[in-house]
Amino acid sequence: MTGSEQARRVEDTERGRMSAEELSWALRGVNRAAAEVDQAVAGKVGLRLSDYAAVGHVMSQEGAPLGPAELGKRLGISTGSATELVDRLERAGHVVRTREDKDRRRVSLRPSEQAVERILTELRPLFDALDELPANFTASEQAAINRYLRLAAQQLTDFAEELGEPTKHPHTR
Repeated sequence: MTGSEQARRVEDTERGRMSAEELSWALRGVNRAAAEVDQAVAGKVGLRLSDYAAVGHVMSQEGAPLGPAELGKRLGISTGSATELVDRLERAGHVVRTREDKDRRRVSLRPSEQAVERILTELRPLFDALDELPANFTASEQAAINRYLRLAAQQLTDFAEELGEPTKHPHTR
């Protein structure tokens, strides 16, 4: 069974369990396809999916530096496991540890140039194809799609943050 056939079966099963607007179903399909891309690229560049996710977090970090503890929190793993993960990624040449100028105890992670180049090289054909898609839509359609996707991304982010908060039990304060 191909990936697209399997995706259709998953969607058919989901549709039997819940109702949703067609745009929501399309977005679910995008999310599934994105997960498949992550798995395929991870395999292509020789990384476990969890290692690829870690490198992705390091690559997408903007603003405040990302350290091993923060990376562990994002991945849902212990600080010790995160340190082992970073050690493995550093030995493999995927990430580089740097010390902060102001606080030498603070370690920041950044992707190695070779990791960025390898991953972006694999993703370039997809990025190029996605960049061509807007030509199929009018300016007003593009604006509506853009608005929908940005609002959906915010909903996903908010939901993830909400799920990430510890559950408050009625007997605790």
